[in-house]
Amino acid sequence: MSTDFVLIDMDGTILAKRSIDVLCQSYGLTSSLRRIDKEFREQPKSVVGRMIVDLFVGKSKVDMERIFDSISLSDGIRELLSYFKSRGFVVALATDGYKFLADKLKEKLPLDLVYGNVLEFNGDSLSGQAQSGPGCLKILGCKEYSICKLRLLKTLRYSLGGRAIAVGDSEADYCMLRTADISIAYRPKTERIKEEADLVTDHFDKVLSFLKCQLG
Repeated sequence: MSTDFVLIDMDGTILAKRSIDVLCQSYGLTSSLRRIDKEFREQPKSVVGRMIVDLFVGKSKVDMERIFDSISLSDGIRELLSYFKSRGFVVALATDGYKFLADKLKEKLPLDLVYGNVLEFNGDSLSGQAQSGPGCLKILGCKEYSICKLRLLKTLRYSLGGRAIAVGDSEADYCMLRTADISIAYRPKTERIKEEADLVTDHFDKVLSFLKCQLG
């Protein structure tokens, strides 16, 4: 028996803001983040990501979680996730951000699986980034993120056998959007994200209406 699933992005999708932006703002690191983004924009995103982690080395896990908890959820996301659960979907969160923060969302939202970059802590103090997984599949046009959402989608499709829905907003979601059976771009950041989506929208209530028509 096959099981349908949804792979959904965290920052800018489930959350109203990017967690990395909020963390950097709280710690006075916004200018450092912008410098890294500008100077290393041609580097693989996995490399850039490790540089960004270095900004937080020595920071308290508890404090980072507190800052993360202050980020608002996107309007309508609870209703959308509840709809997926009512239809028997496996709901998986995939983020190029940090898994320990995504795990906080799993405590309060109906999420079955969480994927993200694993960070290492020495007690309460962040010491660096651990190896996060098997790596990027490097399809044409991919920016080589450390969390390969295409690999995750293919793995879930193989193990569950059902229809795949992908929901995201940025370049990190490009490969999963172009491969899913149904792809939804929520407030997309680039034109090519829009081009890969079956639905482009700014509101999750429109996603609900669309899915009810598509899924019957």
